[in-house]
Amino acid sequence: MDVVKYLDRFGEWEIYSVREISKSVKIERGQIKTLESSDFTKFAVRVIVNGRVGFATANELSLEVCEKAVKIARVSEEKLKGFPNEKPSRVEGIYDKRVETATPEKIFECVEEMLSPALELKVNPSSGFVEFSCEEVKLINSSGVELSYKSTLCSAFLECVYRNSSGFEMDESRMLNVDFEFIGRKSAELALESVNPQKVEGVYDVALSPIAIHELLSYTLYPAISLENVLKGKSPLTNLNKDYLGNLTIVDDGTLDYGLMSAPFDDEGVSTREKTVFENGVLKSYITDLRHANLANVEPSGNGFRGDDLYPTTSPTNVVLEFDEFTDNYDNCVYVHAFIGAHTSNPVSGDFSLELLNAFLIKNGEKKPVRAMLYGNVYDLLNKISAFCRDVRQIENTVTPTIVFESVKLV
Repeated sequence: MDVVKYLDRFGEWEIYSVREISKSVKIERGQIKTLESSDFTKFAVRVIVNGRVGFATANELSLEVCEKAVKIARVSEEKLKGFPNEKPSRVEGIYDKRVETATPEKIFECVEEMLSPALELKVNPSSGFVEFSCEEVKLINSSGVELSYKSTLCSAFLECVYRNSSGFEMDESRMLNVDFEFIGRKSAELALESVNPQKVEGVYDVALSPIAIHELLSYTLYPAISLENVLKGKSPLTNLNKDYLGNLTIVDDGTLDYGLMSAPFDDEGVSTREKTVFENGVLKSYITDLRHANLANVEPSGNGFRGDDLYPTTSPTNVVLEFDEFTDNYDNCVYVHAFIGAHTSNPVSGDFSLELLNAFLIKNGEKKPVRAMLYGNVYDLLNKISAFCRDVRQIENTVTPTIVFESVKLV
């Protein structure tokens, strides 16, 4: 029996599939360790029976996986009103055929380009990878939706070790324009410059790199802007139109051209869009998947995406940070490349306790490696922003420059 005809007997339904193709090289101790490739497709079926949702996944679409979803729906406590029928958004720059069709020889070229600067500086490129991947998403549902898109991603990472220190750098792009030479050179320089850091304590202006900003916000702020967590009492952001972040504006934009998290629609068929979450510090909206939008009786925001288990959950797209004051340098401050322990932060309160990684005291043009801990609350810290620099990068789902904070206590 055709699976669509079968599902039509019970109510509303949705069939999602994703094909993932990847080629990657892993690096250990300056040498290529493995070349790996994969090509697999996964399917997920959701069905609504008498208002209740059943969900099942499989590596192949079959009548059996549909029957399983129906059986689960009959005993499920989860409810959903229906599936969307929306026109996909227009998004540019998320697919590059050169990434999809890259040969192993091309990937080896990129690895050589990344390793060369590190080897020239006589440090140990201890670990890293270069990966080219392509993803094809398809979605059909009983509301008449039949959607698909293809995207690519080129990713690279390298960690270098020198004496008792290390440094890492990374880059990602939808296109074949990752700066492999920059990754190798920057990771090596960080390792060289971070030897024998000195302990610092006291109040300093602190500049956080785009990597450090992403690490901090991913485990504190991003969970808090999820409507699901607000409804569950797991977020301090309970009042719309309240000032939480001083003069910082934050936009979640799933349509950003060339954005690493851009797509014409989310994994539930809701069109992606540009949403102002904070405007000059004032909370204007939350991000949400379809189910929690239904529970709160609001419109879904196009933030329902699927992880490895293919179950839709709320996830940010491209989170763009904006501020009115700019600076061209961050002299007389402590510059922080990254953190250790960001995952231990408390998303319910926003509290964090982080060790600085590859941090430097910059004073009158001189740069000295330092070590310290940064304790605090993300909302207090974001209210101390004094300026944005101009080195805007996208790190995973965060689009930000280096940000300078004033009068931050380090211990």
